[in-house]
Order: sequence, then structure tokens, then C-alpha cells
Amino acid sequence: MSTRDALLIPEPSRLPEALREPLEGVSLAAYLFVEAGRLDALPLASLLGWLGVRESAFERAEERWSERVADELTREGPPFDEVYEDLITRALSLWSRSVTPLDHDVEAWMMFQRHALAAADPGAMARRLGLTAGDEMRLARSWRDRLRAPEIAARAVAAWTAPLSPLPALSFSPIVFPPPLEPA
Repeated sequence: MSTRDALLIPEPSRLPEALREPLEGVSLAAYLFVEAGRLDALPLASLLGWLGVRESAFERAEERWSERVADELTREGPPFDEVYEDLITRALSLWSRSVTPLDHDVEAWMMFQRHALAAADPGAMARRLGLTAGDEMRLARSWRDRLRAPEIAARAVAAWTAPLSPLPALSFSPIVFPPPLEPA
């Protein structure tokens, strides 16, 4: 297992047996990094270059990985969907992008959530604002962790019950990949 794989999947025993071995030399971790990168609309060539995976190898393995993951998501038994979501959000967390003020202001985050719930198409609303699906998942995970703090949770409740205010203007930094960890 490569360092990159271990970074995403520190406990391979959490995975169903069918997902533990690479396909065509492409690990599940590499497949999931690409899936996460697509949530941020990142170019495939950039993702594969960062991963150190040849495009031809990924093309041969992608459909088979998609089928195996889909099978595990629908299989009876211990639910894989929570593990899958955790792995995708872990992958997304390895590259960063600031979304000001949503990433640091709980009141702004709550207003965004309230506007999204009121929207006919929350995803389309988020895209109009410039957010990617990856941004939304990173933000949701970040706030889920931070809302455990009582003082932040209290501010969130106050913002949730306050009169609805307009969404703040958002500003975005470019997505920054960490340096490659090792050749694949």
C-alpha cells in the first residue's frame, strides 16, 4: 500500500474484501481521489498526474472500480455508504480551497444552509454562487465537526432562528494540491 493510499485509507480492514486489491494497478484510493476531484471539476489529467497514475491504466480500471463500488453500496450487510462518504470527504480534504466567509463564519454558513433549503434546486443555487459539490462536502464536514463546540452550536441556532438575511458575497481561492507524495 502506498503512502497516498494509507493517507486516505488508514484502516483497509474497514473496506469490503472486494475493494482491497488494485485493479489494473489502480488502487481504490486512486479511484476515490479521482471521484473526489470530479466533485471539484478538476481536470482528469491533473488529478492523475498528482496521483502518479497513467491515464491508460486508469481508463482500464475505472469502469470496473465503478461497478465494484456500486455493488458494495447496494449490498446487504454492514452499510458501506458511510465509509464511502467518509473516504470521499477525506480525499477532498487533501486539497484546499478557501470559500470566504462560509468556511469561517457560522452565521454565513447557516444563512447559506437556509437559502439552500428554500431553493427549488439547492445544487443549482450553490453552482450559481460558484461552489462546487466538493466545496459543499468540505464545508459540511468542517462545520459538522466544529458545531460540536457548544458556543459555536449556540451561534448556529441563533442564526438559524433569526430573520433570513441575504447571502453574503463569496470569494474563492484556487484549489491547491499538496505536493505528490511518491511516484505510483
